[in-house]
Amino acid sequence: PGQLVAQGGTPVLQPTQTLDPPTPTPSPSPTVSPSPTVFLPPSPTASLTPLPLPLSSKLDVNRLRYQAQTWNNCGAATLSMGLSYFGYANDQSMAGGFMKPDREDKNVSPYQMVNYVNQQASQGSNVRATYRLGGNIELAKRLIANGFPVIIEKGYSVNDLGWMGHYLLLMGYDDSQQTFFAYDSYLGHAGGNGRPEGYEFTQRYWRHFNSLFIVIYEPQREAEMLALLGEHANPVRATQIALETALAEVSANANDEWAWFNAGVAYTHLGDYERAAVAFDRAFAIGMPWRTLWYLHEPYIAYFATGRYNDVIVRSQTTESTTVYVEETFYYRAAALAMQGNTNAAIDLMGRALRYNSNFTDAQLALAALQNGTFSPQLVLSSGMMSGG
Repeated sequence: PGQLVAQGGTPVLQPTQTLDPPTPTPSPSPTVSPSPTVFLPPSPTASLTPLPLPLSSKLDVNRLRYQAQTWNNCGAATLSMGLSYFGYANDQSMAGGFMKPDREDKNVSPYQMVNYVNQQASQGSNVRATYRLGGNIELAKRLIANGFPVIIEKGYSVNDLGWMGHYLLLMGYDDSQQTFFAYDSYLGHAGGNGRPEGYEFTQRYWRHFNSLFIVIYEPQREAEMLALLGEHANPVRATQIALETALAEVSANANDEWAWFNAGVAYTHLGDYERAAVAFDRAFAIGMPWRTLWYLHEPYIAYFATGRYNDVIVRSQTTESTTVYVEETFYYRAAALAMQGNTNAAIDLMGRALRYNSNFTDAQLALAALQNGTFSPQLVLSSGMMSGG
């Protein structure tokens, strides 16, 4: 599965071999110049001398407006609840209509949520948003104590339905109870006080999405927010922290599928696609939930970047067999087919991705490039990544 070798005190995955069954001979890898990260430009590093946190803290509940999610709409509902803290008056239908024009769309990615805030909601409200990998309980508490709503992406298991992705708005905490308080678009808000979510329980399912978190803030408080983030202010460093956590978990338990998968996600965002592919191979060999690629698309990117186009195609076909309502399924398969020279099929599938989400900017750009003969791997490797329900 690859070896963990210490380099400068930090374990690094050496891509020696994979555990997946043999795959067809991969096509040659595309020649690209991987960027250190593709989901956000680096933010200025800021520092702040940490002050002791209060034992408990909550956002002002009078400023929060709860919304129970409509069908398949937890991302838009949770985001709208967080935005309501800053006077945003629209309900989830506005955000949902922009982020997922087809109500059956199974996934809204964090970058789509942040884009909605910064490009749409900010036009009528004094609000901005950003997101990072590699969060932790203390960081979430520090943000909440200083008046910043925090949205996390987490795994969620439903009786008879199995594992799926979910968003949760953290709006308070209490150390004496070792618990967060949350507005959950599916399970409720405990009369406005916030549903208790134990720290251990939260962390157990938060790690399914590499402890990804979204912070909503007023632009005039951006410097303060970045200072509170500390090392996480720089998204590259935040991703490195996520990687270090995942590799430490791999070292502790070589059969931890989520640790391997999270290492693959972090390696992908850092542009180390070879190691990412090895980590994903190991995660899939151990066994991932069947909905994984509804939400998390980094395996497509890592396999694409390393020329494993058949793996992209096969995994996307498997995902399509479970639902057609994930536009990225067709986007990445189209890109792989384009690299194999099957341009007509790629154009058809890219159009299909746009039928499921007409606002899918990456697919719009790729389709135009396919039609005018300028398609390149870099179009795919610089596209948005990551996700939630």
